[in-house]
Amino acid sequence: MKKSFLTLILAVGFLVVDFVDASPLPAELLMGNGRSWNGTLIRRDGDWIEFQTGTAVKPIRIGAATIKELKFKVDIDSDKIAEMMQKRQFDRIINALSKTLEPFLEYSDIPSNLTKYNALLMELYYRTKEYDKSLAISGKISLDDRNPALQAKARTYQALSLIESGRSEDAKALFTGYGWKQGVSKNASPEELYIKAKLLVLSEQYSEAMELVSRIVAFNSQDPDWMQPAEMLCAEVYTELGMYDSAAEVCRQILILYRDTPEFDKAKKLKIKIEKLRAEKQVEESLTTE
Repeated sequence: MKKSFLTLILAVGFLVVDFVDASPLPAELLMGNGRSWNGTLIRRDGDWIEFQTGTAVKPIRIGAATIKELKFKVDIDSDKIAEMMQKRQFDRIINALSKTLEPFLEYSDIPSNLTKYNALLMELYYRTKEYDKSLAISGKISLDDRNPALQAKARTYQALSLIESGRSEDAKALFTGYGWKQGVSKNASPEELYIKAKLLVLSEQYSEAMELVSRIVAFNSQDPDWMQPAEMLCAEVYTELGMYDSAAEVCRQILILYRDTPEFDKAKKLKIKIEKLRAEKQVEESLTTE
């Protein structure tokens, strides 16, 4: 996860084909024995699929469990997604992507080349705070070891979605289950440090959380995927500690450096909260003095 979110999207592209019918679907079928065929998926019949090669007169029936992978043929328009991302039209992207993936849903239990697009949908759901939907996708991808980098990404969003939805105990169990040891190893990844810091905040261990956030900022300044969220978390922790001047300064920097980002929006809201907390503190101090 060393590329920015936008770079990742540009790399995987965007599906813009509008299918009227879910079948037939052009695809390459890869079997566990190494054999493969190019042809068309005719239909799904429970545990079986009907597949027709270009030279066959009739389709053949193949057990879905015997298929190693399906490679679907889809059109991609990276310029379109780039334009929509610049405008931060996340809901529009989700709607378009969901519609494009719909014809393939009946084959979703079979490994396919659509995993990267589902990973994009997983990330978009997280960004729009639809954590249950993000978890439904990340939970599945986290079990798919064909692409270790994508699997690690899914596990990260799995943990973050649990934390943001208030399921801290589930997040802690997941953290332990995946063997993440950040805070101990000097080589801990920024995503592991961030997840652990979020868990510490939930436990009101703010000083320990700040230590991990500081490590992210100090050693990952060129990684916007984690630098920006870490700085935002830093401002939130300062706020919880009652260090309003420090929190306000971090928010000010975020508002200058990270326009048109989720952190920009969060910083604006936190700045208002800080001003309110300051006012309440002043009232309490004046009452105490009197």
